[in-house]
Amino acid sequence: MNKIDYDEVLNRIGYFMNKANLSARATSLELGYSEQFIKRILNKSVELKVSTLLDFMTLVGITPQDFFYLGTNYNENDKQMLNMFNSLSNEGKEVIVSVMKQLK
Repeated sequence: MNKIDYDEVLNRIGYFMNKANLSARATSLELGYSEQFIKRILNKSVELKVSTLLDFMTLVGITPQDFFYLGTNYNENDKQMLNMFNSLSNEGKEVIVSVMKQLK
């Protein structure tokens, strides 16, 4: 997995806002802030707080894993497949990885 920097965090916020069909203004208001709050975060004139990021994730219906691990590769099928994979035994995981390598 690639290292995530602050710019990538802001990029992912924009991605999930678009996916949820939310403008910066609507996102700000839904989070209980002034109309320009998210726009100021995205323009880097205000530092993003972790609590605001967590509230944002709740607003758009994603988990921290969705945000940080899947990021802009997020989709429901990938998330469902990852959840199923994580519930397998170690032997089951090895079988799936082996099959995936053969399909590559």
